[in-house]
Amino acid sequence: MGVGLIAAAGRRGNVRVLDLDGGEEHGHLAMTGGITDLAFSPDGRHLALVGPRGFALWRAADGRLLTRTTPAPCIRARWMGPGAVAIAEGHNVATYDADGVTQWSAAPLPAPATDVACVQGGRLLAVSLAGHVRCFMPMRREPVAVHLYGGAPEDLTLSVDGRWAVCSTHRHKTLLWETHRPTAPPVQCEGATGRHAPAFHESGSRLAVPAERHLSLWSIGPRKPTRLAILPACASALAWRPGEENVLATAGSDHTVRLWHAGAPDRRNGHASLTTWHLTTPATSLAWAGRHMLAVAERGGRVTLLHINSGTDAPLSA
Repeated sequence: MGVGLIAAAGRRGNVRVLDLDGGEEHGHLAMTGGITDLAFSPDGRHLALVGPRGFALWRAADGRLLTRTTPAPCIRARWMGPGAVAIAEGHNVATYDADGVTQWSAAPLPAPATDVACVQGGRLLAVSLAGHVRCFMPMRREPVAVHLYGGAPEDLTLSVDGRWAVCSTHRHKTLLWETHRPTAPPVQCEGATGRHAPAFHESGSRLAVPAERHLSLWSIGPRKPTRLAILPACASALAWRPGEENVLATAGSDHTVRLWHAGAPDRRNGHASLTTWHLTTPATSLAWAGRHMLAVAERGGRVTLLHINSGTDAPLSA
């Protein structure tokens, strides 16, 4: 999400930037070879795109598009602040400014990166690769912590304070661990398949872990994390509502989008969904545009805006 904008990418490398007010096209971008990831900067003024042949930086103010070709495929783009984006490319991870100028790069990795996560403000950068996760402090080329695992980690996410990290593995496990304690064993979120990305709430005190046919909610406190509840949600995408610790949106292969109250369960009905919307195809991703609008990207190529207050939806073609 940008400032009043939403970007939707297609399989062939085409990206449409749409205006949230009326769905009008604000920009049309293309990358040769396709796109593997895209992300708006925290201030919404720049969009980073990565793909098999390199990366690109788009500026919302005037539509300027800078492209850079890289020797190895780029898999992830993660903004560390309004003017710094971390990009994982093969055995390398580097940060660039909004003009594509290199600011810092980590020492070469022993294997290709599978994912990257960072804390806003650039205090910590985590990189997953086969067998372990490496944590970096920018401007220091060598890792400050290395966490070893039996599988190949992916879907890597950091809490807002950088204390906790969660990742999935190819062995269908989801692991939660403290970034500053590399020797401590991770907490295994039981019941998780490791097929979809977990998500921290912006407060850092809640974690949602999707599995094949349900979703587990975790409390992240000063001591060991504890599981609070299991929601009967088929979730391939999820997003916490900004500013509300207990409201969560989920979407899945059952062609539905659901809004949940993730706080204390109702004594009679347990955790029941607050609202349900039905889609024509499965949803692939969710993103909040403020507190009252939810953008849903469908596998069939449509982007739908759900107005939470009214319960109505406004479809956008993408």
